[in-house]
Amino acid sequence: MPPLSQPADVWAASARQQLRAEIAHSIDDPFHWDLYNRIGPGCELLGPVHGRDVVDLGCGTGRTIAHLTHHHGARGTGLDSSPAMTELAAARFADLQGLSFVTADAVDHLAQHRNVYDVVLSRFGAVCFAHPLLLLPLVAAALRPGGVFVFSTMAQHGDGTPASAYLSISPTPLPQHDGSTVTVPRRILSRSLWERMLSRDFVVQHVQRLVPPRSPGAPRSSRWPAGSSAPCAADLQEATRYEPARTHPP
Repeated sequence: MPPLSQPADVWAASARQQLRAEIAHSIDDPFHWDLYNRIGPGCELLGPVHGRDVVDLGCGTGRTIAHLTHHHGARGTGLDSSPAMTELAAARFADLQGLSFVTADAVDHLAQHRNVYDVVLSRFGAVCFAHPLLLLPLVAAALRPGGVFVFSTMAQHGDGTPASAYLSISPTPLPQHDGSTVTVPRRILSRSLWERMLSRDFVVQHVQRLVPPRSPGAPRSSRWPAGSSAPCAADLQEATRYEPARTHPP
């Protein structure tokens, strides 16, 4: 029987594009939670990460988790479903101690790793693509008591349409090496919906809308979504794992 063929990595072209975009940045550069990595808070939302187990869900080419490992002393795991992303990340940061990259679906990985992480983060990563009603309880279960979950998502569509108040899917085109596009399901959900879903397993600590300013008269750049008259806003959420109050026998 011939071996089963592996599905094509639809993120391969995006991996190369992301790596080229990051060439000018080093792992010492701070990161932010907005779509353009320019404004708002940074890694301080994660709390102290030195010596703690941190996983980045949808790590891409790895710069965020590499920064936390190299500059802040975290024990880092970069997780991505794209082999191209994790291969590029592993090659780029091969000499960095305390950092590993795993190719896996976020839901599958978390289901097999319970109570092992102190911090879970996602910057426009797996949280935007996995089904949240499956993912969020697994994130909570993967966190140790008092663990922190911080993530950012798009607060609107590229054309300015508001995020959905329902669990709907927003098809997102991905460029391929041959010039074609492949559509992947993405979830662009309202802040209130995220908060309701989080409340089942987390205590929400911080919520912030990140809206990058645009200079009057500034030329349109490829950094701004096509057809958009303004930069895309992002929603940032910080939560801790919910711990039910303990009752003591009389």
